[in-house]
Amino acid sequence: MTEKEDKYFTSAFQFSPVDQDENIANKRRVMAIMAALAEERLERLPEIAREGLAAEVALNVTHPINELRGIEAGLEQLWRPLRRALPDMERREHFVAGGRYREGNWIACMGHYLGSFEGDLLGIPATRGAVCLRYCEGHELRGGVIFRSYIFLDFLDLMRQAGYFPLAPSLGTEMRWLPPRTLDGVILSPQDEARSQRTIETVLKMHAALGQYSGEPPTRDVLDEMEQAKHWHRNFMWYGPAGIGSTRGLKGFEDYHQIPFLVAFPDRAGSAQGHFIRIGDGSFAVTGGWGYLRATHTGGELFGVPPTGKRIKMRVMDFYRCDDETIVENWVPIDVPHILLQMGVDVFGRMRHQFRQREALSASEWLVGD
Repeated sequence: MTEKEDKYFTSAFQFSPVDQDENIANKRRVMAIMAALAEERLERLPEIAREGLAAEVALNVTHPINELRGIEAGLEQLWRPLRRALPDMERREHFVAGGRYREGNWIACMGHYLGSFEGDLLGIPATRGAVCLRYCEGHELRGGVIFRSYIFLDFLDLMRQAGYFPLAPSLGTEMRWLPPRTLDGVILSPQDEARSQRTIETVLKMHAALGQYSGEPPTRDVLDEMEQAKHWHRNFMWYGPAGIGSTRGLKGFEDYHQIPFLVAFPDRAGSAQGHFIRIGDGSFAVTGGWGYLRATHTGGELFGVPPTGKRIKMRVMDFYRCDDETIVENWVPIDVPHILLQMGVDVFGRMRHQFRQREALSASEWLVGD
């Protein structure tokens, strides 16, 4: 470990062992609450929410929902609209991990909401067909209820499935995220504490190496100095959000995500204390920050948007699967619409414009045909 990495660990991170029985019970509790909100009868939502959520629960949701406080706000602005849009919705878990961070009990979940898109959602036109809405979450439990949540819903990918994409084409591949190759991401058995600690430390060593970026143009030589190759499996999968897409291997990751981001945001930096979650659970780990990563858009074009000079905050989580030495899979929800809004681009406004254009074209074709 380098001196910089050692300073990073000693000043910013200390692994917190968990009571395995309590951890598994917490996972089952969160899974039950979230599945009930997604799948029980609509009229039961207030009862379910009162049983599973703190009265003044803090719900932090991707743009345009953003920060909500209290059960009623969550029902009115998140759960009822989502349930009406996908009335036969089911929740499919791919990843459930738990641990302690800053004296809190945290559960992280990742998967898809599957359903028939029967009603418009946030202005996204219903397709009347099946859709998969990606979700990634971090939940803090207190007294058996969810006290605080960070909920990433990939609304931009839902737009894509509805036939609208108000951005330049993604550099990576737009695809449905796969579950862990090992199919063991829903962790409901005791995990070895030493293995859990080794996993999160593998991830944080990679983070420390990212922090060594000097701000120079990210040539291959500059990237090689960050020594990312030693932290990743040679054929690792990086699953990115809509607008970025997914990549394979270090070259794909660098070409289609890392280099464009470093060019666009050369001063990108985040506080080591800025994460709301940092946990290791067996071979899996989760980190996440809500606005802690900050940067100025002074470099190259990103998402088809030329440099704006805007200062932005990023909302992001990372879900990892590791082998004994490297990161093998990484699922990365990023609130891309929120980044773009800070850059002066309203993707929901652009989508509505595309919809109006399509409606006008359809009307004109009907009149000509008549």
